[in-house]
Amino acid sequence: MSKKNIRANILTKMKQHNSMQKNEADNWLATELINSQAYQNASSIGFVLSLSHEVNTYQMIQQALNDNKEVYVPEVNYQTKVMTFKQLLNINDIEKDEKGINHSVSESNTSNHLDLIVVPGVGFRKDGYRIGYGGGYYDRFLSNFKTNTISLLYDFQLTDFQPDTHDQPVDQLIIYNSHQWRHT
Repeated sequence: MSKKNIRANILTKMKQHNSMQKNEADNWLATELINSQAYQNASSIGFVLSLSHEVNTYQMIQQALNDNKEVYVPEVNYQTKVMTFKQLLNINDIEKDEKGINHSVSESNTSNHLDLIVVPGVGFRKDGYRIGYGGGYYDRFLSNFKTNTISLLYDFQLTDFQPDTHDQPVDQLIIYNSHQWRHT
């Protein structure tokens, strides 16, 4: 199956995710991230400002701010297809950009040198290779800036595909196993 078909199938599952189960999974993933060595050792962390069908990063961002971590979120130049990270000083400093994607409006700096990046994705192989939304922003960024990476996902996002030569794997996956929420 092509990456495009895998992406479409998994996105459908993500968008149909039961909200109560999703909240339970997101809370578990947030706790696992906050307790991880990668998070504990990082003073600057990049997070995506999640869409409603993705793992909710807003509670993690607030926790990182409470923990006095520097929080950075993607800032994209759609003309040059270049992504950098802009510091988010307050969870309320968020507005939609020209494509309707949330970004930081804090009066702050950008940086490409972070201790940890929580990398989003749609489909993942167990070895860390991922299928994103097809823009290649994270792969380009990670090929130029080496940093610790971690992804948070639901088990139904695990798949198999042939990575492209430009694909950049993440270092660590934290996977929520859906049988944890099946109370029969």
